[in-house]
Amino acid sequence: MRTLVATLLLLGSLAAAQTYIIPIEGEIDGPLAVFVDQSLSQAEREGASGVVFRVDTPGGRVDAAIRISDRILASPLPTLAVVQNAFSAGALISLSAQQVMMLPGSEIGAALPVTITPVTNSITAADRKVISALRGKFRSVAEARNRPVNIVEAMVDPEIEIKGLKAQGEPLTLSAKKAVELKVADAEVASLRAALEKAGFNLTTREIEPGPQVRLARFLTNPTIAAILLAVGVLGLVLEFFTPGTFIPATIGISALVLYFLGGYLAGLSSTLSILLLLAGLLLIAFEIFVAPGFGIPGIIGLILIAASVYFTFGGESLQVGSYAIIGLALGIFLIFRFVPRTRVAKALVLESAIGETAPPRSELESLRGALGVALTDLRPAGTAQFGERRVDVVTAGDFIARGEPIRVIQVEGPRVVVQRVQP
Repeated sequence: MRTLVATLLLLGSLAAAQTYIIPIEGEIDGPLAVFVDQSLSQAEREGASGVVFRVDTPGGRVDAAIRISDRILASPLPTLAVVQNAFSAGALISLSAQQVMMLPGSEIGAALPVTITPVTNSITAADRKVISALRGKFRSVAEARNRPVNIVEAMVDPEIEIKGLKAQGEPLTLSAKKAVELKVADAEVASLRAALEKAGFNLTTREIEPGPQVRLARFLTNPTIAAILLAVGVLGLVLEFFTPGTFIPATIGISALVLYFLGGYLAGLSSTLSILLLLAGLLLIAFEIFVAPGFGIPGIIGLILIAASVYFTFGGESLQVGSYAIIGLALGIFLIFRFVPRTRVAKALVLESAIGETAPPRSELESLRGALGVALTDLRPAGTAQFGERRVDVVTAGDFIARGEPIRVIQVEGPRVVVQRVQP
């Protein structure tokens, strides 16, 4: 019995002493930062002998890379980065490991921070303030891991000139051989196994793969997907207001907003504040459109709150997400006008322009001033009313008037007939 217990304990110890492999692949984003944090915590909790980061990335979000870098630097476990490609944010993550090994044909560097202009999708270098901040972060990591500071800073700042290596005007990128020669990396190896042997890590490995939660979060927080969800969510709620009772637009809109917030929550990006800001912004814009028409203070504040919510969720990508959402919303409204112009939805959205297109001649409308009638449709604020035997498109002064309520014409301005509810 004692032999069996001892054997089980030995096997458990050997299993716990495995080298854990954490892939850093694809774009660096918020969900990846959460995944690395959780994976390192698991490795530390289960007594791993060391952690290897298999790096193959074109870069990504700077804030996510800094979170990953800080977490690696804080880990008590031996860490090793095995690099296939480590550009931009990937370079910072790789340099944060205690040892760096380069695979054949690998490169590291090109860490100049950039901004992407929405619509045109053009890429430009970030301003000097951002470059200086990221350069400082690279410097601190290089100092912590005893890497050549000037070489590492040159990966970020194109203004740094290193004679015989790079001129001014472009960030530094190093091949595997050059990285080892300049002591940015420790060795060039033929394979992951060779890297483990060279670094003195346990050859018994366990790879941690991103779970469904991380994969879902990475999909939902993609700037394009997030923008589509935000646009569909707002459009669905607007359509539901104009076509109450079906619940289909509202269901679609709410579902899209839930997915929008879910992605941010799973990625550790959305906070209670960002959610409250978005909801408050939507309510203020609804108030501006449906209760007190006219682009005034509530609408402006609502737009500011929505923009702040997107910024707090997506940081540097907020301009891209917000711009794409506006484009998506405009496209959705255009499609409604283009393909369903005779539907109740389109007629409700057209409001005064529809009134102008179907209104009787001005001379006939003038005779309606002061006339009593009844609302044939809900007036939100536009709709159709009956005056004797005449059906006329009308608009309220901003109030909601339900179908069947008595109304009076209070103003006629060209093709625009303004009515108000008749008080009993």
